[in-house]
Amino acid sequence: MPVDRPYYLERLFSAKDEPFIKVITGVRRCGKSTLLDMLEERLLNTGVPQDNIVRLNFDSRETRRSATDADSLYDLVAGRMGPGRNYVLLDEIQNIKDWEDALIFMFTDFDADLYVTGSNAMMRPPDVGSKLVGRYLDIHVLPLSFEEYLDFVPNGGELIDSFEEYVTNGGFPAVALTKPELKAAALDGIFNTILELDVSLKNEVRDKALMRDLAEYLIENIGCSASFDNINDHIGRGGRTVSPNTVSNYVLMLEKAFLLYRVGRMDVKGKKRLKTLGKYYVVDTGIREMLIGSWTDDRGKVMENLVHHELRKRGYNVSVGKVGEYEVDFIAAKHRERIYIQVAYSASDPNVLERELRPLRGIKDSHPKLLLTMDRAGPDNYDGIRNRNLMKWLLSEETSG
Repeated sequence: MPVDRPYYLERLFSAKDEPFIKVITGVRRCGKSTLLDMLEERLLNTGVPQDNIVRLNFDSRETRRSATDADSLYDLVAGRMGPGRNYVLLDEIQNIKDWEDALIFMFTDFDADLYVTGSNAMMRPPDVGSKLVGRYLDIHVLPLSFEEYLDFVPNGGELIDSFEEYVTNGGFPAVALTKPELKAAALDGIFNTILELDVSLKNEVRDKALMRDLAEYLIENIGCSASFDNINDHIGRGGRTVSPNTVSNYVLMLEKAFLLYRVGRMDVKGKKRLKTLGKYYVVDTGIREMLIGSWTDDRGKVMENLVHHELRKRGYNVSVGKVGEYEVDFIAAKHRERIYIQVAYSASDPNVLERELRPLRGIKDSHPKLLLTMDRAGPDNYDGIRNRNLMKWLLSEETSG
């Protein structure tokens, strides 16, 4: 029996019978199919008859042979529906040609609540918006958070030991349950499958070696400002010359496969988005560990990666903040709420502490300001800037500390 992922399950179930198609997206192997299993079980437990639940997985050869395009998918679902209200759960629907048309037909013609999953950002706005605009809710799923990992892989030892395991092995559910000696091979398989199927094959990439080199470079340099110049400097060491347009297109492909997440910059004072350098974070720290080696060589950036994902999971829009000549690691915004966050592995050194606090002190508005570190001791705040242990913050419900 899989461990519940209540945050996502509750979001799905709270949208039950709302007049929207529920589009569940995320990198492959992050748990989308299991989430549909949990939703199906919840529906059954609340009295929905089995005959009124249509569940299809389009990674299945049998199902793919039964539905190859919008019309055959429509007919397949129609033939399996029971009388009255139905709940249609379609897994990896992006494998079907013209799947958007099929969803529109079903949404219009059937008395049905539609839930679909996909492993490519073609399932998300703005791509999906061209046909499903105004008709869908986007529910994005990440690999296991630290809190979910502790439920998934209980450990009676020290919390720090579980944290080290989590950062090293990442949050893919299947990897978490794999034998220790096989985890690296499992991560390598997931990474290569994403690159081959969700990036290269999907986009007909010609230079697969360049794509892999670019992916590994950005994964190694998570949390660092990325520009064509520094990417091209790296690529140029191998004697290659690549156009800015090619680099831009390849990076976008990696984002659309959910392997990388880009965080843009915002001027805190002017509250304007900046077109200059963004930062990238990898979908799972285990992939970085498998590719690069010991995460302890760059602890601060790995900590940033965890905070970025936790903020996204909690529903925040995330930006990098520019405060004059300084930088705030994250601006987290949701509705009218805003939080400024600095992340460091340790701020026990007074010089490091001053460096981390300086950008936050430069922000004059009244929104909460938060410093996250792995330090286990220290004051609760520095002149109003809250100071929290990262592990405890990841396990708390209060984002602002």
